[in-house]
Amino acid sequence: MPPKRQEASTLNIVASTGSTAEWQPSQSQLEHQINAAIEDIRSTLQALQVEIKASDRYLLGLLDVIADDYRAQLPSGKA
Repeated sequence: MPPKRQEASTLNIVASTGSTAEWQPSQSQLEHQINAAIEDIRSTLQALQVEIKASDRYLLGLLDVIADDYRAQLPSGKA
């Protein structure tokens, strides 16, 4: 399993507006920026997997480490 980053992230993904409505991307964002980001992540992980001969399970662990950085910023009970 990859090591978890120890330094505090400066990226705050949780809006502090007090609004209870969940943010939703626009159709344009889904079709362009978000799909492009997903494909970039997939491509990067596939290239890494081939280069270092990592298992799917190891790549899932990498994604989990990244997701943990964002989960830690969620208000309590908002997982």
